[in-house]
Amino acid sequence: MLIYRKTSIEVIQMRFDLTEEQQKLKEEIRSYLDSHITKELLDELKENPDGGPLWRQYIKELGEDGWLGIGWPVEYGGQGRTPLEQYIFLEEIERTGVNIPFITLETVGPTLMKLGTEEQKNYFLPKILKGEVEVAIGYTEPQAGTDLASLQTRAIRDGDSYVINGQKVFTTNAHMADYIWLAARTDPDAPKHKGISIFLVPTNLPGFSVTPMNLIGERSNVSYYDNVRVPLSALVGEENKGWEYITTQLSLERLMLSTYSRMERMIEETIEWASENEFDGVRVIDQPGVRDNLAELTVEMEILRLLNYRAAWAHSNEKSAPYRPSMNKVFAAELNQKVFDTCMQIMGMFGQLETGSEWAVADGYAPENAKRRLVYLFGGGANDVQRDLVARFGLGLPKS
Repeated sequence: MLIYRKTSIEVIQMRFDLTEEQQKLKEEIRSYLDSHITKELLDELKENPDGGPLWRQYIKELGEDGWLGIGWPVEYGGQGRTPLEQYIFLEEIERTGVNIPFITLETVGPTLMKLGTEEQKNYFLPKILKGEVEVAIGYTEPQAGTDLASLQTRAIRDGDSYVINGQKVFTTNAHMADYIWLAARTDPDAPKHKGISIFLVPTNLPGFSVTPMNLIGERSNVSYYDNVRVPLSALVGEENKGWEYITTQLSLERLMLSTYSRMERMIEETIEWASENEFDGVRVIDQPGVRDNLAELTVEMEILRLLNYRAAWAHSNEKSAPYRPSMNKVFAAELNQKVFDTCMQIMGMFGQLETGSEWAVADGYAPENAKRRLVYLFGGGANDVQRDLVARFGLGLPKS
């Protein structure tokens, strides 16, 4: 399908589908991942979701074989392909269910590439593409969540250093990270959106500490900054420009959270199971409403796929619209709930079996994992806030 948009200067043509070369790339990536994700690796991740030696070796191999940054510039170790092709890689990784350092690769790295200093780009970007660095996000505070600009963590300039004091919550993966992408207030007298800066804080510095917190059954963290002294080079870009850097990173995170491939896999596995199993002598796929429900899910998932291709394409073809990632993220988060809830209902009691059971239909999507999907409703910003952004920047409605 082709879409044409007229402007005063030119006609822009967008193809809402993959080219033949991109489709071959998709198949190549899937084949590579199938050959590298072993039973031993999956067993290790069941025992230790944070990842052990086999997982770390897997990430290292992805980096060495050039897959982590296929859409990154060659000068930083990438393949120089387009953002859409980087997104294709992201979808194929998501489909496997084996995580990689998504936040670092898909959000922090591209933001540094756009807004970081040359020193930061040259140091961090090649390491990210080799799987040698992991970064956690330090934004939310006990009194600054939805209204993030109200954050109170302070970074005070002291000679050739900044001294940081404060506390963050929901600092996911901070217990494994090498750095925290930290938002701190550097000008307390400026309007709240204007006096914020971003720092890359090494987690091995004196004064930094982490304690675990439960996030819907998953580990997150509270991170503490007690007179943490960082060099001037830890400041990302320019002082007091942090709000721009936050919104850039969050925009990328929202697109990252909008992937469709795990939903696609769940629908495929449900269709296969429902076609092969019977209830009261009738195949499950032929039970009332089952085909209609699966068809509806498939159509909505296809819409999400095209929306995400459109958003990824826009990175290199037009000025980014700030509302698109928010729009996609809301649609994806709610569709995610709908897909997995509907498929588990179709499976009936089989959909209630824990991962590892010999009778489990779709390993990795069992009830003990269902709570993880709730994270999509507020990860990258709560859905109600995203709707407000779409209304303001997409529809032009006044701020409420």
